[in-house]
Amino acid sequence: MKKPNKKISIFYFLICLFITSLILVIYINNIIQVNQIMVRNNELKEDLRKAIQKNEQLLTETEKLSSFERINSLAHEKLDLTFRESSVSENKNITIKKSELK
Repeated sequence: MKKPNKKISIFYFLICLFITSLILVIYINNIIQVNQIMVRNNELKEDLRKAIQKNEQLLTETEKLSSFERINSLAHEKLDLTFRESSVSENKNITIKKSELK
């Protein structure tokens, strides 16, 4: 017995070609979208790294500016105040109005 020769019609071939093309376009689009997301993710990571670095720098500067030695020297130079251990009393707040400093 002979096997019947089945020919693929042009219509079915074009449908298969169209479906394959559509799948390829969707796949390539997906790759492009993922690459764009990765680029944006890397940009945001770099921005975050810079913000953390700046935050650490500002914390260091804050600690430096609020050190006792600096405040004591500024109080002595600008306001002619001196610090004595015996003058410190616990649980008391000192309030100075801004107008009194000028």
